[in-house]
Amino acid sequence: GTTPCDGKHAALPPRQIGAPGFDYPFQVDIALPASYRVNPDHAYPVLWLTDGPAMMPLANGQLGALALSGKVPETILIGVGHDPAIGLAECGRRRSEDFAPPAGDERYFDGPGGQVLRQYAAPQRQNADAFLAFLVDTLRPMLAKEFRMSARHGLVGHSGGGLFASYALFARPGAFSDFLIGSPAINAENRKVFAMEAAYADTHADLAIGLFLGAGEREMDSATFAAWGMVSSMALFAETLRIRAYPSLRLAARIFPGKGHSEVISDILLTGLQEIWTEQPASC
Repeated sequence: GTTPCDGKHAALPPRQIGAPGFDYPFQVDIALPASYRVNPDHAYPVLWLTDGPAMMPLANGQLGALALSGKVPETILIGVGHDPAIGLAECGRRRSEDFAPPAGDERYFDGPGGQVLRQYAAPQRQNADAFLAFLVDTLRPMLAKEFRMSARHGLVGHSGGGLFASYALFARPGAFSDFLIGSPAINAENRKVFAMEAAYADTHADLAIGLFLGAGEREMDSATFAAWGMVSSMALFAETLRIRAYPSLRLAARIFPGKGHSEVISDILLTGLQEIWTEQPASC
């Protein structure tokens, strides 16, 4: 079994939970720190994972090993996504809508990448606001009644999930203290996130979060990922935030050599956790 000595998180049975504004439930996976049962008075930080069923096993193993060595705090892991039993196509359709910020009729952007993507354009609901409200306003208070959560909440997203996490950063400032964002399609929805960042900078002197941004070098070798600007939009986002010089922002960004879109996830998680998910929380 799981003990406080082995570093593993105890995974609970998946739950199917309905969300306001959606005609399908979300699968919610929860893993508790190894010491959770033996420290009944301790509240734990919470790391929220988009694409939960896919991301939970990897994040659980890496976080457990890092916590065992004292590099990160013991953490409650909560993954939110879709039951793999519905199939890859339906999972892909749902997650694309869950993660899409509102952008009106023009989803794509100027330049060669936008021209390529327009060829495959299809009508799509833009549900990021409803999904974000589900995470923060419905699911968090629901689970906080059952589990001992501290005030520190981090959000993890890769690819479309990275777009969503980038959007959440400015759509609900203060909802999460830390962000671990991999290969985000920040050019999506007509570069909505860049416009939100500029508006935020016009009215705020600080951004008190921890933020790790990462992508794989070989994503540039794929015509599709190049069209989305997976690497370049991530780098521009990091550079823009660095130029803002927010005094409380803890920012790190990496491009991982030799890694493509899928295999870089492990590197992004392992490095990002050590860069931002340390014992010292971001002030917010």
